[in-house]
Amino acid sequence: MKYADDYSGYGNEILYKMCQNKLYHNDLDVVESKLWIIGRAYAASIERKAGKDFDIKVAAQILIDSEIDKKIANLNSIGRINSNHVDELLDTHNYMMQLLKLATGVDKRSLASKYLHFHAPMSVFIYDSIVRNNLRDRLRKIGKNRFPISKKYDDEYESHVKRCISYRDSVYENELGLLATPRKLDSHLYGY
Repeated sequence: MKYADDYSGYGNEILYKMCQNKLYHNDLDVVESKLWIIGRAYAASIERKAGKDFDIKVAAQILIDSEIDKKIANLNSIGRINSNHVDELLDTHNYMMQLLKLATGVDKRSLASKYLHFHAPMSVFIYDSIVRNNLRDRLRKIGKNRFPISKKYDDEYESHVKRCISYRDSVYENELGLLATPRKLDSHLYGY
């Protein structure tokens, strides 16, 4: 089956190109800029609730010193996430959350998913409360809203990803007659 067109506007295309052109975390200015731009564009700014001592340069350096590039490369090599590869996505998201928490002192679930999505767009489902709630409502209506949680990762993101995969595979792609990328699913759940 072929993928559905997931064009989502010029602004998102710029974010994808930014991360594609500067995929690696090896330049302080680039990493700082990606954190700032993705966070602000997606209402998940890194500095929100971070405290008065927060420094985005420190956050960028934490990513540079981490193993995030290896984890992103692994996701990109997998591509489309399904139940066979869900642990790789959940592990990477959990790792990114830990890095962001080290930098900010607070959980950054939404920012972690959005930041990773632009680095591995075929693999990472975007998390935010609007999409989460719309997805839960749709699955509840068809009697599919309970998914086992492993307790190894962030529970909230894990349940969201499992719901995304279930809804994508059993409902949305059947309606589309095409494969749906995480971006296409996100747009659909937002109502675009």
